[in-house]
Amino acid sequence: MRRYVLAALLVLVAAAAVAQNPTSSRDRITPPYHRRGEAARSDPDFRHILACTVLREPNRSRNLIATIPGTPAESRIMDSYQSRLDQCYPRATGGLAFSSDLLRGGIAEVLYHHDFPGGLPAAPAEAPSEAALAWARPRLFEGRVTGTEIPHAIARCLVLRQPAIVSTLLANPPFSAGELAALRSLQGDLAACINNGVRFTASRQSLRGLLAEAALSYGEALAKGFPPALPGGLSARPGSD
Repeated sequence: MRRYVLAALLVLVAAAAVAQNPTSSRDRITPPYHRRGEAARSDPDFRHILACTVLREPNRSRNLIATIPGTPAESRIMDSYQSRLDQCYPRATGGLAFSSDLLRGGIAEVLYHHDFPGGLPAAPAEAPSEAALAWARPRLFEGRVTGTEIPHAIARCLVLRQPAIVSTLLANPPFSAGELAALRSLQGDLAACINNGVRFTASRQSLRGLLAEAALSYGEALAKGFPPALPGGLSARPGSD
C-alpha cells in the first residue's frame, strides 16, 4: 500500500492490498492502523493538508474517489498527488505520513462537508431497493474484488443501514466524544455488514474515512438515483478508468 511521506516520517503500519475472491470465507481485511495518540496529534495537520489539496485539485480529487480502490486507475491518480501534498504541507509540523486509504478518506470527507454541509438527506422510509443493496456490495475489477475494496463495501453497508448515525459521526470532530458515541452506536450494524469469515479491523481514523467516502457516495445516490441493479446482484457503475 502506498504511503505519502511529508518531511520526517511518523510511524504508520498499513496492510498490503491483495486481490481476493469476493466469495471467499477466509478474507482478512486490515486497513491502516495508527496508535491513537499519534493519529490524534497529527490529525489536524493531516486534514489541513488535504483541505488545501482538494482546493487546488477539486476535479482530480473527485476522480480519485470515483475509482475502485486497489486498481490501476486509483494508482495513476495517486501518483500525481505527492507534489500537491508537498505544496500544502505546513513546514512547522515536523513530519507526517499517511497511507493511500487515509488519503482517500480525508479527501472524501472534505468533499462530503462541501456537498452536504447539513449532513446526509433523510433516508427513504421504505426498505432499501435492490439497486441500493447492490450499490453497497463490493465492486468488481476484472472479475474480482480487490482487498482494499472490501472495507469500502462494509462502510457502504453501514451508511445504508444507519445514515443518520453516520451523518452525526461526521458532524463531530475527529477523536471527539461525540464521534466515539456514534461509532459505538454502529457496532451492531457493523457486525451485520461483515460476511462470515471476514475479519475486519480499522483504526478510528481510517474507519471515519471509509464512512466519509461511503456517505459522500450515498448522498449523491439519493440525489441522482442508485445505479440500476444488474443480474447477479451487481450494480451498474462507471468503469475503473
